[in-house]
Amino acid sequence: APGGRGALAPEAVGVQILIGDGLSAEAVHTNLPDLLPVLQDGLAARGVRTAPPWIARHARVKLAEQLAVPLAARLVIHLIGERPGGDVMASRSLSAYLVLRVDSADDAPPRFETSVISNIYPQGLPPAEAGALIVEKALAILTHGAAGNRLEDRLATLARG
Repeated sequence: APGGRGALAPEAVGVQILIGDGLSAEAVHTNLPDLLPVLQDGLAARGVRTAPPWIARHARVKLAEQLAVPLAARLVIHLIGERPGGDVMASRSLSAYLVLRVDSADDAPPRFETSVISNIYPQGLPPAEAGALIVEKALAILTHGAAGNRLEDRLATLARG
């Protein structure tokens, strides 16, 4: 972004989509055309407004946390290319890190909780299906105010009745 991180200002919505090439730009090019429209349309259909997506070159997972505070994002959905390896298809694998900002009651810095959906590529979790799964996970995170293990514990408690 022109002016760097210091020029960031809060968005008018609480959900930010961040797209990063991470360790595989091929993963972004392979999956984003089928995933992003499902994700954006699915969130909009459920009444969740998102800011325009941010795109970051050479991104790492922690970038979501670094952007959450200045953008005032409650949830950052970080779509990032994962490490190529194993076989030829591995370089096409995308992950979605759903990073929830949990503000503390005092002046302490916020903490972050993360849920991950991985192995997104045509021969793994198909991109359009992943988009729908990310929508459902994002809604659960926003509804319960928890991500990662804390979210899974809450959902398991609810399931037990």
